[in-house]
Amino acid sequence: MTAGTSLVVPIVLWGRIAPTHCISCIYLSRDQKTLVTGCYDGQICLWQVDPETIKMSPRCLLVGHTAPIMCLSRASVIMEQNYIVSSSESGEMCTWDLVDGKCREAVKLSSVHTQMLPYVSAGGEDVRLFCSGYYPEVLVMDPFSLEVLFTLSSRVNPDWISALHVLRPAKRKGRFYVHTNDVVLALTTTGTVKVWTLLGHENRNSEPLYEHESKQIRCLNALAMTCCPYNQRTVLIVCSKHWQIYDAGDFSLLCSITSPCGERWMAGDFLAADRVILWSDEGHGYLYKLPANKLKGKALSSSVADNKNFHTAGVEYDQPYLYCTLTQPGDKPLSCPPAMRLVTVQKQTKTLKYLLRGDSEGVVLWTVPEVTTQQLAQICQNDRSTPLSLPPTIKTSIAMAWEEMKPPPVGILDQLDSGDGHGIKLTASIYLPQQSRLVVGREDGSIIIVPATQTVMLQLLHGNHQQYDDWPPHQVLLGHSGRVNCLLYPHGAAPRYDRAHLVSGSVDFAVCLWDLYAGTLIHRFCVHAGEITQLMVPPDNCSPRIQKCVCSVASDHSVTLLSLAERKCVVLASRHLFPVVTIKWRPLDDFMIVGCSDGAVYVWQMETGHLDRVLHGIIAEEVLYACDENTIAASGGSAAGGELGLANPAVHFFRGLRHRNLSAIRHATQRGLHQLQQLHGGQGVDHGNQIKTKGTPLMIQGFRSNPKDPESHILFFDIEALIGNVSFVFLVDTLDCQNFYKDI
Repeated sequence: MTAGTSLVVPIVLWGRIAPTHCISCIYLSRDQKTLVTGCYDGQICLWQVDPETIKMSPRCLLVGHTAPIMCLSRASVIMEQNYIVSSSESGEMCTWDLVDGKCREAVKLSSVHTQMLPYVSAGGEDVRLFCSGYYPEVLVMDPFSLEVLFTLSSRVNPDWISALHVLRPAKRKGRFYVHTNDVVLALTTTGTVKVWTLLGHENRNSEPLYEHESKQIRCLNALAMTCCPYNQRTVLIVCSKHWQIYDAGDFSLLCSITSPCGERWMAGDFLAADRVILWSDEGHGYLYKLPANKLKGKALSSSVADNKNFHTAGVEYDQPYLYCTLTQPGDKPLSCPPAMRLVTVQKQTKTLKYLLRGDSEGVVLWTVPEVTTQQLAQICQNDRSTPLSLPPTIKTSIAMAWEEMKPPPVGILDQLDSGDGHGIKLTASIYLPQQSRLVVGREDGSIIIVPATQTVMLQLLHGNHQQYDDWPPHQVLLGHSGRVNCLLYPHGAAPRYDRAHLVSGSVDFAVCLWDLYAGTLIHRFCVHAGEITQLMVPPDNCSPRIQKCVCSVASDHSVTLLSLAERKCVVLASRHLFPVVTIKWRPLDDFMIVGCSDGAVYVWQMETGHLDRVLHGIIAEEVLYACDENTIAASGGSAAGGELGLANPAVHFFRGLRHRNLSAIRHATQRGLHQLQQLHGGQGVDHGNQIKTKGTPLMIQGFRSNPKDPESHILFFDIEALIGNVSFVFLVDTLDCQNFYKDI
């Protein structure tokens, strides 16, 4: 990767515990060499697959989404161009290159997709994504630019699209197939079937495209809809409690099967013209043979004769017959719904079908059996009530891959473990580049300070230093009685703070102020009634008193400003009804703006600790957006925010009088004089005083794929800075040698 013009090489120290990967969606590339799994924590894992043995091993973890991955889709027509598109629960979309794992394009939409169907255009030149979700349209997008090409709208009963399918009919069949062009079938949450016919020249400048046909059927909240590729007169619709077969000509119901006891259907697909496979939220696959006398179409002419075999076996064949189940022996209950998909693989002259399942335990693969009609009749004669049960072919997980690694993956502080492989979990870390020290908080409440360069060398380089028990030297800070959640080095964020101060927040409700050099506890703030979740510093242009404070957020929905100079709490903002998700600043207005998970925004005065107002809805969003604009404008040299009259010092002067706060009166007076000086002197922000931070050879960033995981670490080596430092050290050593020879 590159940062600016520098080449930066990342190395990950995972630790001995495998990262959590609870799979939410799954995809197998067209060349069967890469398996892609998206998880509920927002990460995407790439698995290397051996096409012959189907053996899988995790290869790469893609980090870019901030919400659960909801759907994955291919993006390219050519098999050698392995690109995929991912979409998250927060509307984020990314296009990834499966070869190197790079993100080629990323956008964030207001529309959240629940389904993305890739469809090759009639000319076979490109792929279009047909997307549906929590909105009443069908969005057709370009997978590489991630732009909306055109939209399919509804004129009759517009509602969210719950199931979608795109097909290219061979010829006209029934009133629902108007032309031989591409046809889009959609089913709304209220059970309205809609049909759009595409002409092939639609673009973003086209008129709104409305459905050509629509019909109400008795099918609410459908989860999936699939047209049979072997017989386009048959449509499979899956709901949670039942799946149904419809005639595509007039959408009349042909047959229906309810879900097994204690399970809910998730989706399904066609195995043949008269065979379907369904899967449930328990991770089981069910194979059914459809009654040929209920189906229509030329592709089913041979299946009608097969009915005689079933009547001979004494089976009443008017409903779908369950002949096989795909289960995992000893399968324990799943913690979240699995992600399942049917994949068709072409191997030489043989076509294989796999059922893929991804869940919190890993990846499971079944080879779908090919059961002939004669074998099916034999199964019926042997035991009509018990279908054939098949175990999985492949089962793997990231945890299994971790166990197979010899030696196991190393962590940043493995030298402090007892050696049993169950060391104390690392829960927070912060790197101090100017001091080349790494500060790590642990689950038992201790804080470890180690020299970063020597620690990295111990884990990555082999040598005699690995035999020393007391190397590298480390410092232990003891003061918390529970897990350390967050660390803050205020001087690293703003030079106005003391260089020796370190702040930590823990699950024990306390914020501790440490002397970094002496290793002593200076003060313990016990203000919150919940575990500390976040620490930060206020902006530089706050009042002098607030500039000596740090901001802490706790799980009891409270926010505090703690003065490191006065050793006391300056502001306790504790009236929030929901968890705090964001904090913005209006320093010129003396405002700290707190955004909560319910969308409410609380505006607090920092000097007085007074709750100025509570905002909801669109006004709350506009205030948060205005804070972002204010930050950008302030960095450009203008005192933004005055368009609303909030930065007027006179307003704060009278507020100080009303609350009898001398500090607020003094601060408002000082800002008024400062604004007058800027107005008459014409002096803006002095950008010349902003010193550009030079690149450091090493940066260490802690990360977790799941909040319950121990913290892993990414080492970023800046090659240009590293070479410069090596050259400097070599030059110093050469001069020392020359001075040594001169002395001789």
